[in-house]
Amino acid sequence: MKIVLTGSTGFLGKELLTKLANEPVELIQIGRNEYNKNNPHYIYIKGLDSASQFNLAIYKCDVVIHCAARVHIMDDDSANPLEDFREVNSHGTLNLAQQAADAGVKRFIFISSIKVNGESTETVAPFKPDTDFVPTDPYGLSKYEAEVGLRKIAEQTGMEVVIIRPTLVYGPGVKANFAAMMKWVNKGVPLPLGGITDNRRSLVSIDNLVDLIIICIEHPNAANQTFLVSDDDDMSTSKLLVRMATALDVPNRMLPISSSWLTLAAKLIGKPATAQRLCGSLQVDISQTKELLNWKPPYSTPECLKKTADAFLYTSAQVTNNMNSFTIRTLDFLMAFLGLFVTFPILLIVTIIGYFDTGAPIFIQQRVGKNKRPFNLIKFRTMSVDTKSVASHLASTASITKLGSFLRKSKFDEIPQLINVLKGEMSFVGPRPNLFNQGALIIERESRGVYDVLPGITGLAQVNTIDMSTPQLLAETDQKMIQTITLKNYFQYIIKTATGSGSGDRVK
Repeated sequence: MKIVLTGSTGFLGKELLTKLANEPVELIQIGRNEYNKNNPHYIYIKGLDSASQFNLAIYKCDVVIHCAARVHIMDDDSANPLEDFREVNSHGTLNLAQQAADAGVKRFIFISSIKVNGESTETVAPFKPDTDFVPTDPYGLSKYEAEVGLRKIAEQTGMEVVIIRPTLVYGPGVKANFAAMMKWVNKGVPLPLGGITDNRRSLVSIDNLVDLIIICIEHPNAANQTFLVSDDDDMSTSKLLVRMATALDVPNRMLPISSSWLTLAAKLIGKPATAQRLCGSLQVDISQTKELLNWKPPYSTPECLKKTADAFLYTSAQVTNNMNSFTIRTLDFLMAFLGLFVTFPILLIVTIIGYFDTGAPIFIQQRVGKNKRPFNLIKFRTMSVDTKSVASHLASTASITKLGSFLRKSKFDEIPQLINVLKGEMSFVGPRPNLFNQGALIIERESRGVYDVLPGITGLAQVNTIDMSTPQLLAETDQKMIQTITLKNYFQYIIKTATGSGSGDRVK
C-alpha cells in the first residue's frame, strides 16, 4: 500500500509519521520543508493551494491522509483572513482531492475540525456527526466548505472520503492554551478555576487520534463517513486541572471561584470568548465512531496526560538547563580564575608543607566526567602515598595524615580543583565525580542522566552529607539537583560548603 501524508511536520503529522513508519506501507510526504528536498520519500511543494500540482506524489497512491491546514493564528494581520483560510483549507484541499480521484486514489482521509459543529454544546446535548450548523469563523467555515466539496467529489468519482473531526488535541509537544495551562499549574500559581465543575469538555490525546486515523486507512465501514473522536472521558475544567496537577506531580492550588463570577469578570474586561472556553461545555458523542469501526480509545486520559506532562517537564528542564549552563559556566570560569588568584599563597604554603608530610603533595586521580569521559581530578594529598585507589568511603581513616586531616576539615584539599573548573572539566556545583571502578554507582547515575552534566566540587548531596556509600540515594539526589538547579541554589550550595556544611569526599 502506498500512502501520501500531508502536514508531516505538524503536531499531528509528526506523530502519525512515526507510527506509520512501523507499518508495512510505502509512505510519501508532501510539504514545504526545503531541507527535505533530497529525501526520496518527500515531495516538496511551494504551497498547498488551488494551483498546486500533486501528480508526482499521488502517482499509484492508494490512500491520502490530509493533515496540512492553515490553522488559527494569534494576531492575524491578514487583510482578508477568510480568503486566506479558504485558499488553503478549502480550495487547496479540494484541488488535492480532485487530483487524487483522477489518479485513481482509493481513499481520501481528511482531518477536519470540531468547529464545523460549533463552538460549544449544552451539557445534555453533545455534538454528533450530522449537523446543520454553518460556522461563521474563517477557520471553521473553511473546513466546513472543504467537507461539502469532498462529499461532492466522492459522489462524482467514487473515491472514498473519510472525514475526522477531532476535539482539542493534546500530547507531548502540545502548544497554545493547553501548554499555557500546564505552565501555570506547574508553577503552582493559584488559579481561580476550582469552581468550574458543571461544564464538560471532550479532549483527544494525539495517541488516540493517530490510532483512529490508522484504523480508517483500510476499515471498510469508514468509507464516506464522518467521525467525531475523543478520549471518551469528558470532564470539567476543574477536573482537568486536578488531573493535570497529578500528572505534573504538583499540589492542586485552584481557588473555588464560581463560573458565573468568572464569566461576569471576563465580560467586564472584554474577554467573553475566554470565559466561554474555560466555563462552557464542548462535548462530542463518539458512539457512531465506536460502533461502525468497532473501536474504542486504546489509551486512557490519565496516562496520556502523564505522557504530556513528562514531555513538558523535560522540555522545560532542557530550556532552563541551556540558559543556566551558559550562565553557570561563565560564573565557574570567573570564580575559578579569581579563586586561584586569591588562594595562591595558600596553594604555595600547603604544597611546601605537603612535601614534608608525604613527599608528594599533589594528588591526581582519574575520575568519570561529563558523558562518562575520563579526566584527571586534582587535589591536595590527604592520605599516605601507598593508600589504595578506592572510593573515599572505603578508605580507612588511619591512612589520613595529620596535614590531611586539617586539609579535609578546612576544605583546603579541594582548592586545586579550581584548575579543573577553569579547564571546563568540572563545575563548582555538580555531582561529585566517581571512580571508574564504582560500577553500582555508575549504573544508578547513568540511568538518571547524571553524566549529562559536568561533575562538581559540591552539590545537594554534599551539603546533606550523602556520600558514595549509598549509590541509589546519591544518584537520586544528583538527579534532583540537576532538574532543579537555579542560580540561587548554585550559590547556596557553594556558601553552605564554604561555611562547613559540605562533606567533600568523606572517609568512614
